[in-house]
Amino acid sequence: MMKIKPDQMLGSKIGFFVMMTLGAQAAFAALPQWQMVPEKSSITFIATQNDAPVKGEFKKFNADIQFDPAQLKDSHANITIDTSSINTSYQELAEALKMSEWFDVKTFPQASFKSKDFTKVGDNTYEAKGDITIRDKTIPASIKFTVENSTPSQLQTKGTTTLKRTAFGIGQGEWSDTKEVKDDVKVDFTLDLKQ
Repeated sequence: MMKIKPDQMLGSKIGFFVMMTLGAQAAFAALPQWQMVPEKSSITFIATQNDAPVKGEFKKFNADIQFDPAQLKDSHANITIDTSSINTSYQELAEALKMSEWFDVKTFPQASFKSKDFTKVGDNTYEAKGDITIRDKTIPASIKFTVENSTPSQLQTKGTTTLKRTAFGIGQGEWSDTKEVKDDVKVDFTLDLKQ
């Protein structure tokens, strides 16, 4: 019977460890890095004032996304919004929302959503659990979204969530009352991504 020398066993173990490490690195490196197509992406919202819908949008935002339905545990997303880019049908309202009682864009120029926790909840439907930061408030949130028009080099995600504006301190002083401006704000997003 052939005897294996201790140094041969050590060499085999090291070789196996190196192969496993390289394999893990290769799997991680394969996670796609998506680039957002700004002209095909949007973040919009609908608030309610005096029982009438008030629609708006953020015209500038960035998305740092590494997402693969086959590698959800390694996927992550970081959406950063330029709060000064807020826009509504009425310019006066848009300017008012930038003031200190509302988004206070001079003090808090960015809002964000960060997630490292993705779960598949249906056909082409996923849930991202993470944190939303607006002004100086960071609150856990779950956002459901769909993946559409998916190819190896392109995909589109669409999702929606409802936020409580007062939880983030949006609308202070007399505006903290929710009789005139309701607390619930519906947020919809479309992210068109490519590699």
